[in-house]
Order: sequence, then structure tokens, then C-alpha cells
Amino acid sequence: MFLLISVLILIGVALVGAFLYARRRNRQARIAEMLSGDNLLAAWTYDPDEWRRAVEEEYTWVRNKDGSGECYISPSAIYVRNNSQDRLIDLSGNGKVVTHASYRGADPSSPLKLRVRWRVVTRYQDRPDEVKYFKEDYRIPVPIRNRNDAARVAEFFTVKLENNLNAYTAVVPDDEPISLFGKDSF
Repeated sequence: MFLLISVLILIGVALVGAFLYARRRNRQARIAEMLSGDNLLAAWTYDPDEWRRAVEEEYTWVRNKDGSGECYISPSAIYVRNNSQDRLIDLSGNGKVVTHASYRGADPSSPLKLRVRWRVVTRYQDRPDEVKYFKEDYRIPVPIRNRNDAARVAEFFTVKLENNLNAYTAVVPDDEPISLFGKDSF
């Protein structure tokens, strides 16, 4: 009996390890694709002053305000890094949809704004399905020299959504008003 339990625990640990390894490898491949410039919408580098402001205002998860940082945006993700930390933010996959994208380039302190929505359906045999709706807002500081890049990113996601309003309506609850042309308020 002890041997059977040990073998089952060992198999469980191996499966968890394999899952985590595959997930990490997938993340590394996605980052490598962005860094190579493939399928990239925009990329910019923050100088030390811009990075410090970005960390203070928006990237509060970053511990190190020193040095410079970089931001890469693709149709499926945002990747932000500095010399000691990084974060990969999914914009698509698992039913995620960017439902708002805007940038007011005339204001030097204006961030690129993206809202991502998705829903999770839990199916039950003995009762109706449970649907939960989620949304995340991302404010990405933009160096003034990259304002055209940020405007292009906002335009890309706006056009993508306008061409597929069904994706928008699928991730908004029935009791929430749907705005015209998918211009989700931020």
C-alpha cells in the first residue's frame, strides 16, 4: 500500500512538473517571438526618467525603479521588462477580447489604454450553467517619441473589434449596456 501511494505521488509530481515546464516554455517562445519583431505592433524603450515615472504611475508591480525599461505590444500580448523583472500580459486566448483601445497623444502624460474582457462558463449537470464575466484594464505609459506607435496600436485593436462585434457581445454580461461599435468605456 505504501508503495502504491508513493508511486501515485511521484506520478502526480511528474505531471505537475511537466505542466509547469510546458507552460514556461510556451511563455518563453511567445516572448522570443515578440523580441524578434515577428507579429509586433509596437515597441519602445523608457529612458531612466520615463521608467521611474512609469513604475510610480502604472507599473506598480515593478520593484526596481532604477535603470530603463522596455515595452513590446503584439496582437496577443504585452511584454514589459527591465533589467530585473518582466511581465507578460495576455490580450487574447482563452476567450479574451480587447474591448477598448484608446490613446490621446496630444497629452504627453496620456497612457495607452486597453481593456480586456473574457468570460468563464462552469457547466453543471444538475443545475444551469454559471457564467462569470471578467475585465482587466491596462494603462501603458508611452514615451512622447512613440505616440504614433501607441496610436497605431489603439487603431489596430479598435478596427479588429469593429470587424468582429460578436466577440464583444460574447464577453459582456446581458445586464450591462453595450456601446455602439464596441467602444467600451474605460
